Amino acid sequence: MSQLVVVQGDSVQGTDTHTVSGSAVGPPGTVYAGTGNYNYVGRMTGNLSTFVKIGGKPVAVITSQSSLNPGQTAPSGGHSAPAGSNYVPPTPAPIPSTLNFVPLIVGTGVPNAAAGSALLTIGGVKVLLAGDKIDTCDGTGSANSTVNAVGQSFVSCSG
Repeated sequence: MSQLVVVQGDSVQGTDTHTVSGSAVGPPGTVYAGTGNYNYVGRMTGNLSTFVKIGGKPVAVITSQSSLNPGQTAPSGGHSAPAGSNYVPPTPAPIPSTLNFVPLIVGTGVPNAAAGSALLTIGGVKVLLAGDKIDTCDGTGSANSTVNAVGQSFVSCSG
């Protein structure tokens, strides 16, 4: 099956699991420590090919990076510590407004080890294809997000 080649600005979406800490519902001073799920909504933005462009946009390769869209880490954004869901452990429940990421590393994603075309390379580096998995910023090394080709619709390659 043929897949579109990924270029600069193509969307990356998924769910990260971050370690968080803060106050918990309960007696004053109760501390919450656990994990929560966070929507990753970003784009392919860094370490793109400097040699090959499609439609004027640099091609993404397996050494490229994604970053969260502007505003995602703001207090009202979907990837801020208070915006989590599915907290583990669920009790005592965290007070979202007090949560912080531990450690505070948020935003960058890199292609999963299994990503990239087996056939198409640029300078010996595999080209990313639509549907490839991206390991986003939770640091687990799990393929928790997917890149979607939206920046071009005419160059594709068989996996």
